[in-house]
Amino acid sequence: MSEPERNSAPPGPEAQARTLSPAVARALGAAIAQRRMYPPEHPIASRALTSLALYLERILALVPEWRLAMVEGKLLASGLTIEEGGEGLASFIDSLKARNIETIAFKRGVDVEELRRFISLMILDPKWFAGGGLPDLMNKEGIVSIEAGRLVLSDAPEADRNKAVLDEAGPELLEAYDNGLTFIEETIRSLREGRRISLEEAESFVSTVARQMQQDRSPFLILTALKSHHAYTFTHIVNVCILTVSQIEALGGDERALREFGLASMMHDIGKTILPTEILSKPGKLTPEEFAMVQRHPQDGVHILRETPDVPDLALIVALEHHMRYNHGGYPRSRHPRPLHPCSLMTNLADTYDAMRSHRSYQEESPPERVAALIGDRAGVDYHPQLAQAFLQLMGAYPPGTRVRLDTGEEGLVVRVNPTNPYRPVVRMLRDSTGGVLRRLEVVDLMDKERVGGRFARNILESIKPQPPSKPPAPSSTL
Repeated sequence: MSEPERNSAPPGPEAQARTLSPAVARALGAAIAQRRMYPPEHPIASRALTSLALYLERILALVPEWRLAMVEGKLLASGLTIEEGGEGLASFIDSLKARNIETIAFKRGVDVEELRRFISLMILDPKWFAGGGLPDLMNKEGIVSIEAGRLVLSDAPEADRNKAVLDEAGPELLEAYDNGLTFIEETIRSLREGRRISLEEAESFVSTVARQMQQDRSPFLILTALKSHHAYTFTHIVNVCILTVSQIEALGGDERALREFGLASMMHDIGKTILPTEILSKPGKLTPEEFAMVQRHPQDGVHILRETPDVPDLALIVALEHHMRYNHGGYPRSRHPRPLHPCSLMTNLADTYDAMRSHRSYQEESPPERVAALIGDRAGVDYHPQLAQAFLQLMGAYPPGTRVRLDTGEEGLVVRVNPTNPYRPVVRMLRDSTGGVLRRLEVVDLMDKERVGGRFARNILESIKPQPPSKPPAPSSTL
């Protein structure tokens, strides 16, 4: 998949605002510096205030809000670092530090009188900022078009991403996802204790997935991004089920097909449950003997499922075939190769995709761009070419749940793939251009263009690699 070239239209409002930002920041610094030296009615202080007001009028005609922030000792605005220089900027930075002010935002509609009152507050002795700080003083002065104070950053790098994932999925789907994980845990425990398993909980989970996929597949796809929610063994099996059901739904499968494919894919790795824990959790390379044991898990899975009441035949087929690969170059080897079942081929795609997108003690999580490239390169060899292409189109270049950095300096969470352009998903904004956590819900379509110039308003620069879970998940071989 390659994104069409971006158009070469003149810079739009966002780009113009970025260009103008350094001058606005310097005008603000100069206005404060001059006010510190002269009374408000002095011509020099008055000219500096007027200059600031004019700059703000220009930039707020382009964007509804202009925000300045202090991040790690650097002054940022519109995603740009404002270099020191110009009258009053260095002392302005020192003034912000002394008063514990990390962000200032000017909203469209701010007038000269509000600016005058705000600058008067900015030259007060820092001791005035004790207690409620600058926000309290601004509130008492009736300043409503300017915000200032501490920059709210998440203590945990992934906290805001994970919260957004949970918000997008909703409590009902999260409960269903947890039920799926519980079934896998109980199944593994039963098999290791020599007890038969029941498929009742699995069928209930798969039915929920099937119904949701027919309405909107994005929320469940987003949940597959929560890699640290449980141990890898459990989340991987549930995620493979979700990803397989999403494939058959996208190809027009009815609810019965969705349930059948979902249940079969959920049982695909059941043979691994009887492998020794030391093999499944081994961080290093397996020995030839250990690898041979892992390669037997498809046949072991078939044996387990044959002993389980009411298991559909498709589950046995997928358990046996899901590692054979499209060209039959995988395992177990067949003396008389025949076409693999479509569910086996889809499960193989889902298995590979989720394994590569997961962090484990012996493997870093691969970015979505790399995973898509691998699947595309191996289409026709490891993967069915048409199914691989359909899967990549379904997931997009940046799948739901992916955190992305935009060329505006903002960060967001992909919540939906755009079917017309896989490189321009719908994104829930997480952080503004200064790194501040957004408190209001804002969802943007990256297909949107600026009204002036017709350029795309935002572009993805890259996906952001999630932080590994604080407690590494137990690795489970996906060989």
